[in-house]
Amino acid sequence: MRVSKQFCVGCALGLLLHGTSMAHEGVTWPLPQVPDPALITIDGNDDDWDWFDPQFVLQQGDFFDREMFAVDAADYDFTLKVAWSPPPDNCWYVFMRISDDTLKVEYDDPLKWWQDDSVQITVDADHSGGSIYGFEREELVNGQRLYARAVPPAGQLLLPNRRAGFMDQHTDPYMMEFVWIMEQPYYEIDWQIQPEEAGNGTTNVSYTFEWKAAMWDTLGASPKTSVRHVFEDWDVVHIGFRMLDADRPGGGRKHSMYLRGGHPHQDRNADRMPDFLAIPVGYEKTIADSIWSRTINYDDRRRDAGP
Repeated sequence: MRVSKQFCVGCALGLLLHGTSMAHEGVTWPLPQVPDPALITIDGNDDDWDWFDPQFVLQQGDFFDREMFAVDAADYDFTLKVAWSPPPDNCWYVFMRISDDTLKVEYDDPLKWWQDDSVQITVDADHSGGSIYGFEREELVNGQRLYARAVPPAGQLLLPNRRAGFMDQHTDPYMMEFVWIMEQPYYEIDWQIQPEEAGNGTTNVSYTFEWKAAMWDTLGASPKTSVRHVFEDWDVVHIGFRMLDADRPGGGRKHSMYLRGGHPHQDRNADRMPDFLAIPVGYEKTIADSIWSRTINYDDRRRDAGP
């Protein structure tokens, strides 16, 4: 059956204005389409992101902090651009820029990156919800939890070629069955930092991450035994971002920030992740007002880490 474009836009507006019917956490965020993936080079620079509508940039103010009610931008600030592409590219893209008063990259072991300045990303591509904690193999099949950190060390099995990201697997951190999804052509990441010689303890730093990746409805031991997610217009996927600033005086996290509509348990339970709506090229302006009227006024009250 052929469906009109007007009908699709109407459905999208319905999702945004009545997000609780499909968005498990009650809010839907925009996921604009990449007009031409061939024009994007994954190098940690955003000089090929000028197509991205500024009104869809996620700001620090769109996040809540688990540690305190307000975060001074001079202490820790960031922006994110999140996008999608249809087949044949069929990937999701992220560019983020982070500024921090003090950089903490203390641990070489990526399994301890949650104690450093880093980003945790959780993905539930088929929007099915359920556990992704990773203590059981089936949880890794259902959804994935990834980390990214600047200044990645050399010589780590989970970080070939000093890759800035890895997949967290609680059941067995060094299980090799699924790590192929973190390799090209399914995953590509790069980063930049200023000053270039920045390291643990450097003050007033600015760094970036840029990546493109496939998503997986069902993860298996190989591409042939997996079900790759196929992006399409008005698609809805679960994506969770957790921005970690770990330079609390005396040790510990200073800030642990989640996108509004998310929850501190989103790294365990995919039902607690925010929804992202895939907006096709040409419809950004049509639904922009509805998106922001819904999200900006949404009070998630998620500083409580309850179930």
